[in-house]
Amino acid sequence: MSIKLASGMKRLISSLPLLAGMSCGIATAQPLDDVSLEFQNQGVVATIRLTGPVQYLRHFPESHGKTLEIYYDRVQGATSTEPWVDDEVRKSPPSGLIPSFTVTTRDQQTKPKLVIEFAREAEYSVTPGKDNRSLLITIRPEKRPVSTGPLPFLPTIKPEPTPAPAGTLTAEAAAIAETSKQARDLMVQGRDALAAKNNEAAVDAFNKLLLLPPNDYTQDGQEWIGVARERAMQIDKARIEYELYLRLYPEGEGAAHVAQRLAGLTKGTGEVATTSEEKKRAARLISYGSVSSRYYFGKSKINSTQTFNNAPETLSTSLTDQSMLITSVDASERYVSDEYDNRFVFRDVNTRNFLANQRSLNRVNAAYGEMKNRKQDYMLRMGRQSATGGGVLGRFDGVFGSYGDAQNLRVNGVVGSLADYSQGSEPQFTGASVDKGAFSLYGINQTFGSTTDRRAVGTEWRYFEDKKTAYALLDYDTYFKKMNAAQLMGTVGALGGTMNFMVDHRKTPSLSIRNALNGASTSTLNALLQTMSVSSLRELALARTATSNMGQIGITVPLREKWQAGGDFRLTNTSGMPASGTTALEGILPATPSRGTEKSVTGQLIGSGLYKEGDIWSGSITLSTSSTVNGHSIYLYNHTMHKNGWTMDTSLQFYRSKDQFGGTTTRTSPMVRGAYRIKEQFYFDIDGGIELNKFNGTLQTTKTTRYFLSGGLRWDF
Repeated sequence: MSIKLASGMKRLISSLPLLAGMSCGIATAQPLDDVSLEFQNQGVVATIRLTGPVQYLRHFPESHGKTLEIYYDRVQGATSTEPWVDDEVRKSPPSGLIPSFTVTTRDQQTKPKLVIEFAREAEYSVTPGKDNRSLLITIRPEKRPVSTGPLPFLPTIKPEPTPAPAGTLTAEAAAIAETSKQARDLMVQGRDALAAKNNEAAVDAFNKLLLLPPNDYTQDGQEWIGVARERAMQIDKARIEYELYLRLYPEGEGAAHVAQRLAGLTKGTGEVATTSEEKKRAARLISYGSVSSRYYFGKSKINSTQTFNNAPETLSTSLTDQSMLITSVDASERYVSDEYDNRFVFRDVNTRNFLANQRSLNRVNAAYGEMKNRKQDYMLRMGRQSATGGGVLGRFDGVFGSYGDAQNLRVNGVVGSLADYSQGSEPQFTGASVDKGAFSLYGINQTFGSTTDRRAVGTEWRYFEDKKTAYALLDYDTYFKKMNAAQLMGTVGALGGTMNFMVDHRKTPSLSIRNALNGASTSTLNALLQTMSVSSLRELALARTATSNMGQIGITVPLREKWQAGGDFRLTNTSGMPASGTTALEGILPATPSRGTEKSVTGQLIGSGLYKEGDIWSGSITLSTSSTVNGHSIYLYNHTMHKNGWTMDTSLQFYRSKDQFGGTTTRTSPMVRGAYRIKEQFYFDIDGGIELNKFNGTLQTTKTTRYFLSGGLRWDF
């Protein structure tokens, strides 16, 4: 066996852990940041926030179903070199108005998408968010069954509980008993006022009851203040009270009564009734989240043949390249009242590797507390969190605060240190921004040890109206005196469907003094500063930073009721980099040529109901060309729900390319996934597949057969 063949096999084997991560969806970065709900005129708006910039492409089905798939592209940025993980899940906050749902990341390395699974069929619409890292789903509140029987004219008041002897009560128990007594007295006052048709007095009595701490009469008081306002002809306010009741108490006989009363108020209207007036809320504590654990396994067999002196040599090897258990915890707790919306969020991923050459690790993706005051318009968030703009590039540990209303004037401040970094100490930053209407202006200063790492000013602009959206970004680094990023992206209605577009110009990687460490034999800037000046270090960082330009346009058009067609065209050009470095410490790097203009065109067809009601079918073809590689890929996918509670996902990917030296690469990968939900709280799924890779070169042929599987259990609470 030749030394050259052995070294080539060694490099191939060393790359298998990365290949395993791509195949099974194991990566180091978590795509999902947060899922929140907000009640608006048109329905309940679910905001899905991601940890990095994305561009919305299309979604399917168009407007209703139990499973919703949203396709997007990840936008280049400071953290886009870190692959995103598959099978990350977020559970929706609890709501009495809409079905609960989960959000799952899928196919991040092929056709990135979010899969939204509703507990029941839902009606919805989907749009990109007002920034470049969120997606909005507007969900129509469920139509509740409304009885046709007579409604009670006056409330039935629960009897007052028999008091315990005063000497046996603790101070806390005595306070609770006194609150219940006051609440019952106010219920009696309200009932008597309704009987006397003094509706304003009834409103006052029930309002006083709702201002008391939660007690045995709070639920009844919430129902009957709506009745009192309705009889006082305060129709809009009555709707608000009824809708709040259904959010807080969605089950039971009272909910049926309130739904019947609300139906009477909204009969003949086509929208969810509400006003901009502040909604009165009973203070409550809400806890929700999920715990999941998933095992991944992969095994590969490699055959490599190399021709040397007209004699072929073959080397075969087989190895387990993946064996790991990933456990995730996602927990949120919210305190919601008339004035405050506070919460604590904790998300952690623990990766336990069972292979000798793979290390285990634990990563806290989020751990923050947030205090938001509705009336005084301020917000303070402290801890590990994801960036929301303002020039912050990535997840960080620190404090973010804001004051004011963005439509008028809001000021923001942030201070912290980046949590996702690769070399040396943590980059630290301080930033400030101002929001007014559609515009934001920001400035940020970031240091790496005692050295300036980045100093930038920038602006963001947002436009959001029906099917027309736009987002623009300019980020100029005043330290390097270069444009770091310029971007324009958006959607617009066209040809009976939706057109999306993006133009992007940026430095890659993002401008940073740390770019000087790429290729250096040291991981600290201080070591380089011992032999060179700060200005020379800055020039070295610039020499090791390329420029990327990208343009993309896509369109999605509905075909009949259950089908849609989409297509995307993309041009990308990344500049070369000059030779850099003069010493071994700096790293002597040769010049890197430009990759030229890379072109790709994709066509996608998505349909439903081909085999059975509710199934989803998708097929896409991508053609790509560049100065070094020409290739094409085909991707087929099916999602089917079965009556016994199982859902099945099957996919097939085929890829073929030819490089500039005449070598060809083919990859075929079929995969199947089965999932089963148990009593709405437990979710089990298992998947498996095979990946066949073959490379035919002029001197070497390599065949790799890889089997992989994973299975896991998730508990939603």
